[in-house]
Amino acid sequence: MPACNTHEASRIVFAPEDTLYGAMTDLDRVRTWLLPEGEQICIETFDLRPGGRFRVSFGSSGECPVQAINGRFVDIVRDQQIVQIVELESPVRGFTGAIRIIWSLEDVPEGTCLRLVARDTPPGLDAEWLTRQFEATLDRLALLVERMPSASIIYSEAGAQPC
Repeated sequence: MPACNTHEASRIVFAPEDTLYGAMTDLDRVRTWLLPEGEQICIETFDLRPGGRFRVSFGSSGECPVQAINGRFVDIVRDQQIVQIVELESPVRGFTGAIRIIWSLEDVPEGTCLRLVARDTPPGLDAEWLTRQFEATLDRLALLVERMPSASIIYSEAGAQPC
């Protein structure tokens, strides 16, 4: 039986849940925040509904050893949660396998707590590398959303902080 590896990152986003959720589900916006800098992204399929599939491929010019992500949406609760099962395509041994990804949004006084949890990660994924990728992804998403006029929540003490 494979080991159950769980990795998590979170960030306070200075915007309401609906604004954040909108950026997480709008295909054009997803292209701007999903993958690491330096990657050339191609979203080939994006069927946002429970049971819907997605496929993201990219040409690596950075440090990411994954060539494509295939997945399906398991559960979607508007403005609250998106659950996905993803499979990584990689020539690197230990990087392949199915991962359950849970994106959750929770209203907090500062805005929205955005949490990203990955369960059953492949054994070849280095925990520190994965955590850095998660944090960078959350930062890119937060930066995009916090600049939107609909964010409407402005704090003088803005800055990345976990929830």
